[in-house]
Amino acid sequence: MLITIPDEVNFLDCTLRDGGYYTNWDFAPELVSDYVATINTLPVRMVELGLAGKPESHGYFASVTSSKAEQVAAGLLVKACVMIDAKDVLSNELPIPLAVIRLTEGLVPGHITTVRVAARYSNLAACRNICAELSHRGFRVFLNLMQIDAANAAEVEMCLKEVKQFDTIDVLYIADSFGSMKPTRVQELIDRFAGRIEPDIGFHGHDNRGYALVNSVAAAMAGATWIDCTMGGMGRGAGNTASEQLLPILTRLETSKERALLEHVLRHFDPLRKRYGWGSSAAYQFAGSNFIHPSYVQKLREGAALSDAAIIRRLSDLRADERMSFANEKLSALMAQDIA
Repeated sequence: MLITIPDEVNFLDCTLRDGGYYTNWDFAPELVSDYVATINTLPVRMVELGLAGKPESHGYFASVTSSKAEQVAAGLLVKACVMIDAKDVLSNELPIPLAVIRLTEGLVPGHITTVRVAARYSNLAACRNICAELSHRGFRVFLNLMQIDAANAAEVEMCLKEVKQFDTIDVLYIADSFGSMKPTRVQELIDRFAGRIEPDIGFHGHDNRGYALVNSVAAAMAGATWIDCTMGGMGRGAGNTASEQLLPILTRLETSKERALLEHVLRHFDPLRKRYGWGSSAAYQFAGSNFIHPSYVQKLREGAALSDAAIIRRLSDLRADERMSFANEKLSALMAQDIA
C-alpha cells in the first residue's frame, strides 16, 4: 500500500547529539566530514550538531558554540540546531534569562538557527521563560516534550493548556523518551495537539520495543511535520529511528542517494553499533514497557558484563518512583546486586 505523506514533512537528523550518548559527544573528523557530505545529498531539513552548555569534559559536540559550528558545518547546506536541557536552566540559581545566557554562551544566530529545549512534560510551565529568552536572542525554538507517554489524560490536557500560553515556540515535539509508545498512542497524542496549538508538531522516536520506524511513519500520517532520525539509528539507549530506513519510506529518495546513504552507514556507523550495541533488545523492551529511564539499561550493558535476563531482574527491583529518572547512586546499587 502506498503511504501518502504531506510534502511539508521536515526531517531532522540528530545523530551528533543523540549518538553522542555513546561516544561522549566525540566523533572522528572523517566521520563528521562524510556525514556533512552525505546530509547535503538528502532531503533533510535540519541537523542537530550536539548539545550546548555541557562541560568540555563531555566532548566536543556537548558544548557546541557558533565558532565550532562554523568549523564543523562550514559546508553544510541545511539549517543547524543544538539542544539544551531545561533542567540545566531550572536547577541554576541564576534568574532564568541569565541562566539561559550562561548556558548558551558563544551561541549567536547564524549557522545555528534553532535551539531545541528538552523538558519533561511535568516541567512544561516552567519552560515558558526559557523559550522566550531564546526567541528574544533571535533563535527559532523547538520544545521537546519528554516522557509524555507516562502522562495520563488529565496531564496531557494540562500540557495542552500550558502550551497555548507559549508564544515563542515554533515546533512542539512529542518525544518517546522511554521507547514505550505504540503507533496508536503516537496518533492519539498528535491528534490531541495538532490543530489546537500554533506551533507545528514533531516526533522523536526511540526503538526500545522496535517501534521507532513505524511510530515515525504513524506520526507523519497523523499530521506531524517534523520527524527526527539518526544514522544507523544511533542514539541513547536502544537508539532512534534510522535515517536510512525512514527517508526511503517517506520521500522519493533516488536509488543512487539511498545507496550512498547505506554505504555511509555501513562505513561509519555499523562499526560503532558493534562496539556500543544499541538497538532493540529484551532488556530495552522491558525498560520501555515499564517507563524505565534508558540510561539504566545502557550503563548495565556496558562491557557485556550482564545478560539481558540479569538486567531485567535488576530493573524489576526499581520502585515506580525510581524508574523515570536516572541516578548514578541507584545504578551503583543495581550493579552491586548479587543476581546472576
